[in-house]
Amino acid sequence: METIAARAGLGVGTIYRRFAGKDALLDAIAQTFVQEMDQAAAVAVADPDPVRGLERFLDFVGAFNAEKRRYAAALIDRVTNDEVSARTAERIRQLTQAAVDAKALAPDVTAQDIKTLIVALRGVVTASPERDDTAWRRFLHIHLTGLRATGSTRAARPRR
Repeated sequence: METIAARAGLGVGTIYRRFAGKDALLDAIAQTFVQEMDQAAAVAVADPDPVRGLERFLDFVGAFNAEKRRYAAALIDRVTNDEVSARTAERIRQLTQAAVDAKALAPDVTAQDIKTLIVALRGVVTASPERDDTAWRRFLHIHLTGLRATGSTRAARPRR
């Protein structure tokens, strides 16, 4: 708590007035993490092009995990299956179904496939050198290409 307070330019007492302890602080950070992910999913669902929405969302997930690589995995473990997480899961389902309906993804691709891809993407980020987005972007590109519907004219493109 002292290190966090010092980095934030606050006194440790200020942190303890707001949070009962380290667990409460980490829980609050985890909730912020979930809310940011949910907002990105909402933006993706609102995109009139479901494929672009899905690709942008997955790109956000990779970049978000890369940016927060030092603590992302620890925070994910703290997230409970709350209302925001359930809403995000529903948005991923909507995104996936819209891309399948647009015949951009293979008809048997499910939201669970995309959630699994997200977990795997987080692992690739963790295993990659810091500040090197090459591996997770390549991994995402390869997997999106593999999920494409046969004959789809949309080619997954790694974002830079």
